[in-house]
Amino acid sequence: MSVIEKLKSESMKMRKARDPLASKLVFALSEIDKVGKNNGNRETTDDEAIKVVQKIIANIDQTIVLLPANSAVEYDLTREKSILNSVLPQMASDEEVRNYLLASFVEAPANKGVIMKVLKEKFGALVDMKRAGQIATELYGV
Repeated sequence: MSVIEKLKSESMKMRKARDPLASKLVFALSEIDKVGKNNGNRETTDDEAIKVVQKIIANIDQTIVLLPANSAVEYDLTREKSILNSVLPQMASDEEVRNYLLASFVEAPANKGVIMKVLKEKFGALVDMKRAGQIATELYGV
């Protein structure tokens, strides 16, 4: 089941239960839908949807830091973040990235861009590219 389908399903459950946070999921779905519409009037891909959800989660994290501890708004944002995290697929672990790189490259590639391209093709949005770059540097010194 794709991220979009999971989010739609969760949104529908919350709306039926008249949960006040249901509107937050509807907003997330509209933001996801906007990506495809603004880029050739097409359906949004799962990788694009993952990136949108990750961005919303990052924005929630930034907001929570600014709020007083134990406030009602903080509780709602934490709950929203939890729901959004639950629809995301499991990210590639450091070990998976390391094993894939070791299997893909016998010797160090000419530059880091080659490594990052291969990782992006394999894992898509399911890899933390910053951390993957650090692993590539550890393994190949590029």
